[in-house]
Amino acid sequence: MGLRSLRISGSGCEETLSSGSSSECEEVHSHVQQDFPIEILPNLYLGNSTNSEDCEALARHNIKYVLNVTPDLPNTFEAEGCGINYLKIPIADHWSQNLAVHFPQAIRFIEEAMSARCGVLVHCVAGVSRSVTVTLAYLMQRHRLSLRDAFELVRSRKTDIAPNFHFMRQLHSFERDLGLHEHSASLSKVLHETAGGGRARGEGGAVPYGVSPDSGIEFDRWSAPRDTPQ
Repeated sequence: MGLRSLRISGSGCEETLSSGSSSECEEVHSHVQQDFPIEILPNLYLGNSTNSEDCEALARHNIKYVLNVTPDLPNTFEAEGCGINYLKIPIADHWSQNLAVHFPQAIRFIEEAMSARCGVLVHCVAGVSRSVTVTLAYLMQRHRLSLRDAFELVRSRKTDIAPNFHFMRQLHSFERDLGLHEHSASLSKVLHETAGGGRARGEGGAVPYGVSPDSGIEFDRWSAPRDTPQ
C-alpha cells in the first residue's frame, strides 16, 4: 500500500515506534478532545474516552450500544444495569496489533444496534485511530464504500482522524477481500439512502490532515495503487 505525504511527527514517537514498544503517545501530543460524539451516519457515532463516560450525551443520542476499542478503558456503565450493551476489543494502537481479525465481530455489533434503531458509539482513547479503523471497516462492508470514499466520509465529519499506517494496510487488504477495489458503491448514493446523517461533505478547500496521539503518524493524503505488492 502506498501513502502520500506520510510524515512521522517529530515528537519523540519515532523512538517509541522503532523500539517496538507501545505507540501510545497521548502524553506527548496535545489533542483537543471533542465534547460530544460525532455522528457519521444516522445512529453511528465516533468518539473518544470522554464521550464514553458522558451519560447525558449517550442518553441524548439514544446510544444503547458502545464499542470500546481499547485494552484498558473500562466499560463505564456496564455494572450499573442502565441498558447499554458493550463490546470490548482489547487492541492497542501499535504496529504489532491485528485489528482486522476483529472486524466481523465489530461489524455484527454495529449492525445489531442499527437493527434495533439505537445509537452506537465506537470509541478508543482519542477517537482518531482504532475507533476510526473499525468505523471505516463497517462502512466498507455494510455500505460497499471503497476505502478512499469511506475515509473521505468520516473525515468530512471529523477532520482529525488518523488511523496508524498498519491499520490502513489492514483496511486496504479488507477492501481487496470485499472486492471493493474493483467495484464499490457511490458515496453520494450512500449519503442519500441514509438521509445524509451528520454534516454534509465540506465544499472546496483542502481537508486538514489528522494527527494521531496514539501513533504519532500524520498524513493529509494517501493512495492505494493497484500495483501495490500483496
